[in-house]
Amino acid sequence: MRNRFGTSKVGAKVGAKVVARVVVPVTIVLLVAAAAVLGVAWTYAGQILTPAPYALMPEFELGLVEGPLPEAEDDPNGPEGERYLVTLPRHDGPDPPQFARVDARGSYGLLWEDGAGRLGAIVADTPQQIRREVRVTHGAPPREGAPARLDVTLAHTDPSAVGVPFREVRIDGDLGPLPGWWTLADPERATLVLHGRRRADRSEALRIAPTLAASGASVLITSYRNHDLAPPSPDGAYHYGASEADDALAAIAWLQERGVREVAVVGFSMGASVAIGALLRWPEDGLVPVGLMMEAPLVDPRTVFERAARDMGLPAAGPWTRLATWIAGRRVGVDFGALDRRRVAAELTLPTLVIAGDADGTVPIALIDDFAARLPNVLYVRLDGVEHMEGWNADPQRYEAAVRAFLERIWP
Repeated sequence: MRNRFGTSKVGAKVGAKVVARVVVPVTIVLLVAAAAVLGVAWTYAGQILTPAPYALMPEFELGLVEGPLPEAEDDPNGPEGERYLVTLPRHDGPDPPQFARVDARGSYGLLWEDGAGRLGAIVADTPQQIRREVRVTHGAPPREGAPARLDVTLAHTDPSAVGVPFREVRIDGDLGPLPGWWTLADPERATLVLHGRRRADRSEALRIAPTLAASGASVLITSYRNHDLAPPSPDGAYHYGASEADDALAAIAWLQERGVREVAVVGFSMGASVAIGALLRWPEDGLVPVGLMMEAPLVDPRTVFERAARDMGLPAAGPWTRLATWIAGRRVGVDFGALDRRRVAAELTLPTLVIAGDADGTVPIALIDDFAARLPNVLYVRLDGVEHMEGWNADPQRYEAAVRAFLERIWP
C-alpha cells in the first residue's frame, strides 16, 4: 500500500530506521564534542580565575654547587651573605620560559628550595649549562639537585634589606587586614605601590624602594586580596582589578587618615590595572592623585589570556579564549571587556610614566603601545629586548633615572 506521496509504508519505515541510524550517532558525536569544548573552556576559565598558591614554582634543578667562597677584599657586597658557584642547566629548547633563562644578563634573583640569593657574574658558559656566582640573601645555602628558578626580585625579605627603614602596618580592607610596609618621611606626600599577580608579592617593589624613598615622600608598599598575607576573595578568584581596586582604595583611605594630602600610585603588571581601577573610583573628598607610574601594565586581560592559550598550544586560541573568558566572567560576575584599560585611557589625565619591554611574553607590547598612545600626559619608556617586569633587572641605572625624573616632575 502506498501513501499519498507515492511511497509504501514499508519503505517509509525502512527510511525512518536509516535516518535514525545516521542522525542519532551524529547527534551523540556533536553533543560529546560540545561537552568536550565546554569542558576545555571551563578548565581554562578555572586557570584564569584561580589564584596560584604561593610556592617556588621551579623551572630547573641546581647542578654542582661550590662554596662558600672566600670573600674578595674589594667586594662591596661582602656583608650581604655567603658566595657560592652554582651550575644552572640550560633549557632544552629554543625558547625557554621566562624564569628558566639562566643566562639572563643583569640583576636577578635565584630562588631555590629553602633559600634564595642574588645572581652574580657568569664564570663559565657551555651549550648545556651556565656557571654563575650567587650571593645568599636568606635561607639555607644552595645545594645540588634543589628545585630552583630565576626571579625578577633579588630575594630580599623587607625594605631594611635595601637600606630603607620601615615598619609593618595593617590596613583595614573590606575583607580583612591588608599587609603593608610603611616608610614615613614627608607627612603630606606619599607613594602607594601595588605589586603584580601570581608569583608576585610586596618584595617585587623592593628593587625601586630606595629610589622612591629618595624623593622625600613617604612610601606605602601594600598587597591586595589573594596575594601575600592579604585575605582571599569570597569567591576565591582573581578579578584582575575589578574588586582588587577596593583594597587600593582602602590603602588610600589609610594614607588620608594619617594626614597625607598628595599621592603618586605605582602599579606593576596587574597592580597597574588595580591602580587604574582605584583612580576611576577615586573619592571626591579623597587626597589628591598627582602621578601614576606603571610597569608592564595589564591593559586588557582578554588579550593576555589569549596569548597564554597560544603558548599552551591550544588550537584556535582566539575562540577558545573568548568562550573561556565568557564563562569566567559569568562565574565571578566580572565583565572582562570593561577591564580593557584602553577604553578609559583618555580619562587618565594626570602625569603618567609607562615602562615596558618589547620582548614581554605576558602582555603583548603592541597592546601597551596602543594604551600609551591614548594617554594624554604620558612619558613612555620602551625597552629593547626586555621581558615582562624586567625593566629594572635589565638596566637598573636607566630605570631608576626614569623614575627619579618622573618623581621630580610631580614633586619639584
